[in-house]
Amino acid sequence: MPKTVFELTHLEEFDFRLLIKALGKGEKGARSLTFAESSLLIQGFAKGKVTHAQMASAMMLMRVRGETAAEVAGVVSGLKHTIDESWQAIQVDIDWPVYAGKREQLPWLLLVAKVLATKGLRVMLHGDSFALPHRRHVESCIEALNISSAKTADEAEKALQADGIVYVHAGDLAPVLDDCRLLHQELGLRSLIQTASRCMNPTNGAISLRSFFHPGLDNLHQSIAEILFAEGDYQPGMIAIFKGLQGETEINPRVTTDVRIIKKTSDTLQFSSFTLPTVLEGFSGAKVGQSELSAKSLAHLWHTILPFQSSILAHEMTCSMVEQALCSVEATLCLVLSLQQALSSRPVVVKDNLLLAQQWWSERLSFAASHPIKPMETSPKYSLVDALLDDKDEVCAV
Repeated sequence: MPKTVFELTHLEEFDFRLLIKALGKGEKGARSLTFAESSLLIQGFAKGKVTHAQMASAMMLMRVRGETAAEVAGVVSGLKHTIDESWQAIQVDIDWPVYAGKREQLPWLLLVAKVLATKGLRVMLHGDSFALPHRRHVESCIEALNISSAKTADEAEKALQADGIVYVHAGDLAPVLDDCRLLHQELGLRSLIQTASRCMNPTNGAISLRSFFHPGLDNLHQSIAEILFAEGDYQPGMIAIFKGLQGETEINPRVTTDVRIIKKTSDTLQFSSFTLPTVLEGFSGAKVGQSELSAKSLAHLWHTILPFQSSILAHEMTCSMVEQALCSVEATLCLVLSLQQALSSRPVVVKDNLLLAQQWWSERLSFAASHPIKPMETSPKYSLVDALLDDKDEVCAV
């Protein structure tokens, strides 16, 4: 006997107990939710039509059975419907979800985002530093690099106009996510919400990043993207999926990274991939002491022209730490440069992009303190000899 799929009505009228029954009716009677049902569920919770007990039950039942791509995609769709339309009016080049945090390292990806902003790209980072409080999150480090946070679309637009980069807490995009997090913490479990929040792309950025850690989540993210493109919840653009450093949206330079691309044009859905090679082959020794690093180390690394000769950095980071940090920056920057090529339908040439990433990183020094995204008319030139003759650290402005 086929399992019942409900005729969905407006969330003000729908009896959400039916969805809980569908998920938990027993071994033979239970079923997964459809895309539309999952979307309605999260919208109902956002509107107060679904109780905390009902939402917790739904999340737990889906978690125990294993969430389907349609369920996660439906929640993403529902989340996007709860986001104020003013966010969609913001033009963003790179949508950068940062929800995983890192176990001990600093988020070197912030240096990449800041470099991209100096080149005129508009980058929006969004995450939730309260979800995994034991990790090092982007939100705790943005102040050290003078990166603004925004609570409203208007604030975000002003920050993007001024600096080309902004950070937004997930709950300020979709307040229901704060309620979901509290349920996670009360129950002590993860749920499909944590995957869905990464996939919101609230401003419909042309390039949207997806990182994962556990095997199989790359396939899940691809299926979610395919569904959301088909349903029209995603605008034409590109989704990039890769295994991130400790799960965060940053490339691990110590391993080879395969990057999947799902690109939507006005009439086609295209699939491609490329591989970022290992930059630090056989590298070891940078882990000890990473958890004690202050966010100020990010600023010092940004400021310093010759980091391996810097007396300031020498008090904070070993040479191995500096090497790993710089390689993470260059590899992640190479990722974005490669995605830009793919977005414009040019062949991806990773080797050239790695060289360009190194060049862009060095060129950050040529931007004025008063306007980081506007290059100065002349670019100062420095050499190792100059640095050795001067016992002071050469620095540039944030």
